[in-house]
Amino acid sequence: MKAELYHQLVTLIHATYTWVDVIDANTEGIFSFHTGGNFYPVHCRVLCLVAKWSNYNYPKGQCWRIPEFELDNAIRELRQNPSFRKRCRNEQLLYTDAEAIIKKASFEHIILELEI
Repeated sequence: MKAELYHQLVTLIHATYTWVDVIDANTEGIFSFHTGGNFYPVHCRVLCLVAKWSNYNYPKGQCWRIPEFELDNAIRELRQNPSFRKRCRNEQLLYTDAEAIIKKASFEHIILELEI
């Protein structure tokens, strides 16, 4: 993922959050993914989110770590939409795009509910 797009995603979430905020966007970690019968380590940035208030089944203080490669997979899937692809190429994401990226990257566990 381009650094500019990553930072724009972080900025959008932090500026428009309702119950989930970004606590760290500069952490790096090693994750494994499974393909072809083998596990492969991936060293990548990690987006750390925290629940500022209780919502759904998540208590206040709940933390999530979303690896950058999951964000990349979500963006790759969302790029099938021509309008999203254009905004992504121009690095002009909307808050609704940030919600969709996080929802897909978290396997639909995190719904940000961002507001302007």
